[in-house]
Amino acid sequence: MTETVNVDLALWGKSRGLSEPYSLTCHLLDAAAAVEALWDHYLPPGLKDALAGELSSSQAEARYLLAYWAALHDLGKCADCFQGLSEKHRSTLKNYPKPDAGYQSHAFMGQAWLGQAFVGQGYSAARSYSPAFRAAQIIGGHHGRFMPINHVEFRSPLEAVPALGDGPWEEQRWEILAAVHELLGAPAAPKRVSAAGAAMACAVVILADWLVSQEPFLVERIRAGVPSQGDRASLQRHLQDSRAALPRLLQEAGLGRLTFKAGGFAEDFPFPPNDLQSSIAEKLPGLLNGDPGLLLIMAPMGEGKTEAALHAAKLMGQTAGMPGFFFGLPTMATTDQMFIRADDFRQRRTEGADSLTLLHGMAWLNAAYSPGGEQLDILTADPTATEWLRGSKRGLLANLAVGTIDQALLAVLRGRHNVLRMLGLTGKVVIIDEVHAYDSYMQGLLKMLLEWLGALRVPAILMSATLPVMVGRRLAAAYLTGAGCPEPAVPDAVYPGWIYASPQRSLPVSVGSRQRTLMVEMRAVPLGTDRRPERGEVLREILSPLLEGRGCAAVICNTVAEAQLTYLQLRRWAREAGENAPVISLLHSRFPAHVREQTTREAIARYGKAAHGGRRAAILVATQVIEQSLDLDFDIVISDLAPIALLLQRAGRCHRHSGNDGRRPAWASTMRLVVLIPGDRPSESVIPPGWPYVYPKALLRRTHRVLGELRDGRIAIPGDVQRLVDEVYDESFGEESNPLTDDDLDRLADEQTKDLYAQMAAIPSPDRVRDLGELSKGEIVDEHATRLGADGGKIVCCQVTPEGHLLLDGEPLPRPVGKNVRFTKEQVKHILRNTIPVPASWLRGAAPGDTPPEWADNPHLKDLLLLRMAGEELSGFLGDRRLWLSRELGLSEHPPN
Repeated sequence: MTETVNVDLALWGKSRGLSEPYSLTCHLLDAAAAVEALWDHYLPPGLKDALAGELSSSQAEARYLLAYWAALHDLGKCADCFQGLSEKHRSTLKNYPKPDAGYQSHAFMGQAWLGQAFVGQGYSAARSYSPAFRAAQIIGGHHGRFMPINHVEFRSPLEAVPALGDGPWEEQRWEILAAVHELLGAPAAPKRVSAAGAAMACAVVILADWLVSQEPFLVERIRAGVPSQGDRASLQRHLQDSRAALPRLLQEAGLGRLTFKAGGFAEDFPFPPNDLQSSIAEKLPGLLNGDPGLLLIMAPMGEGKTEAALHAAKLMGQTAGMPGFFFGLPTMATTDQMFIRADDFRQRRTEGADSLTLLHGMAWLNAAYSPGGEQLDILTADPTATEWLRGSKRGLLANLAVGTIDQALLAVLRGRHNVLRMLGLTGKVVIIDEVHAYDSYMQGLLKMLLEWLGALRVPAILMSATLPVMVGRRLAAAYLTGAGCPEPAVPDAVYPGWIYASPQRSLPVSVGSRQRTLMVEMRAVPLGTDRRPERGEVLREILSPLLEGRGCAAVICNTVAEAQLTYLQLRRWAREAGENAPVISLLHSRFPAHVREQTTREAIARYGKAAHGGRRAAILVATQVIEQSLDLDFDIVISDLAPIALLLQRAGRCHRHSGNDGRRPAWASTMRLVVLIPGDRPSESVIPPGWPYVYPKALLRRTHRVLGELRDGRIAIPGDVQRLVDEVYDESFGEESNPLTDDDLDRLADEQTKDLYAQMAAIPSPDRVRDLGELSKGEIVDEHATRLGADGGKIVCCQVTPEGHLLLDGEPLPRPVGKNVRFTKEQVKHILRNTIPVPASWLRGAAPGDTPPEWADNPHLKDLLLLRMAGEELSGFLGDRRLWLSRELGLSEHPPN
């Protein structure tokens, strides 16, 4: 390239919010500098090694390639249909023709043009997945969506896409291509670009583009002075200035390298390890050799699996060169609690860029994560991330993240920016807790995620207390398949214990565990006229010891409506009992968000590890929200009949912490689970009408059977746990001991259907991707698509005053302000803190006209439905359904009395 190259710096690339247009070529060089900075200061060594391998290159070669591709991401803007988007800027361009060709996106035009350009630089185009095609699709995908390959466009871009323009437009594209190619070291054509490598390369380009497209950065670069001539020396100088500015930009964004302090388990936690934790700390390091590996931890409830996983993640991440973790959990409530524990670990054990993000739909309302909602521009000692990392789709890019499992599963749903989510997962260890809790649809998505993680050499940890052996084997096999094992051999599970599986070796390790006996008692509860269980009389009898003033109990119901009715029955009983009556509280999903958050905190304070003893007797009535990951300890647990895996999870909240055993009342000396069986006799079960919508009939009946076969009503923990779980979930039908019933057929058909839905929604496995457009095809953009049958929507209940005004939580309903008619952040936060999830069936026939029209223009509010409620009891209609709202019951289908 000569000093008098003819790059036209008048071609603009950025203009929004700027006092003057920002040169296209300068923006391209900025993006290249951003990739170099990300490579040098952010991407962990293991990810760089994996990326280089997927590009069949060395790390140094991969760095050059990615920077070069980033420098071409907006090359499609060198066309009239983009430059003409600003008549003011277009008028400064001389001698550029205006083709009569209509509008095309610059990403599409860049992909169409670059294919042949890459061939000219030595890229192979022998097949649709050859480097020329893959590199062109990487450029075309920089807005988060891959476009399919069109061979006509690839062979003759100017004929197939007239909007590209010929003459000066074509000359400038070649000038820019040649200039950035030489300025960035003239990287050689790659011999191979795998699908996984292309996905990650595109994600790095997207990230670089986002960083250097920030308005403050562009303003700063303009103030510093941008070149006026497109000669080599000027462009080289601009590139050097960008390289100097990028490290600080990364630091402000919260992107940097994480390291852990030296030490073992004793340094990681302020208590001695138990058998499980000691076993992992002592034996796992000898199994780690840099290969991709999956750790499956299976141990009883309350055995310290979280601490074992955090310590293992540190070991695995250090060996793999991918320090940090994503911790995925089933619900927002469990995620919020884990965030606090993860932050405690972070503050004690990490160094460097230790930003921690909380990822779920309501994360920004969490006061521990976003105290006061103030903006944080740099990393601090607070348990929060930078404002940039809190932005949409960026949270997984933090080195430490805690979120619902949905945040990880979105990486394998076909849709926009899924590769950026995948990049956020690949630089760290992925931990998934409560693996048993996900249905066949989510399990299907999880298998595909594990296959991609295996292909990208990402360490993974799965945890469960009650996982069927066959499910654990399928998940481990998916990971090993991705890691390159065509016929993976997964050893039989050991319980309690753990399995480490890698392409080189798979090893089961059995561990000791606290020996306990769970006493199981089945009690019949009659069905009322509405076919719902009438629990009141049985519960009063079982809970009568609490009238002595000591002890705590959990009553867990299968549906929200039944939990609400049960709470009302126990509340009346407590009022009749007088001064010695226990405190009664209720927790379920159908409270306003801020009430549920507060109630969860109160439950943890009252029933948590450090709260037992020396307090008034108390009863928590709840749904399934307390059976997973919430660290609660009760003297007795009473539960509706549920599948054995979940029933044992509920039982795990009984006598959870041995340190409380000496403080329990005399009537609670044994670990006791009372299972409520609908019907006239404990030996016969009638499934209430609402329960099959929650759990398959087959699993309920099988659980009822194995409970009835218990010897003396005893379950040895851990000795009997795995056997009972596998017996209920056994799929080897046909033998006399395991006949195939109609209920079993219904369950298997439902699971197969959900697995098929997962295959339809998920991206293909890495080795099956030919055209990268398959990763975006169909564009499933709904974040609820990670779950089937979840609550279908969210409503906001407002009180209507006699004067017709709307009150939200006692305050006037927020209205947008200012000349731009926009909601403030605090207004949006106030509305969202009062959202309530409801089933999809409740929304049928609901009138959207009651919702303020200005909500439709706000991305956070546009999908909400406003429900007007009047009267002293706050009652209103959602379609034909009458609902009540109260602080005690939440949203209910019956009055709060």
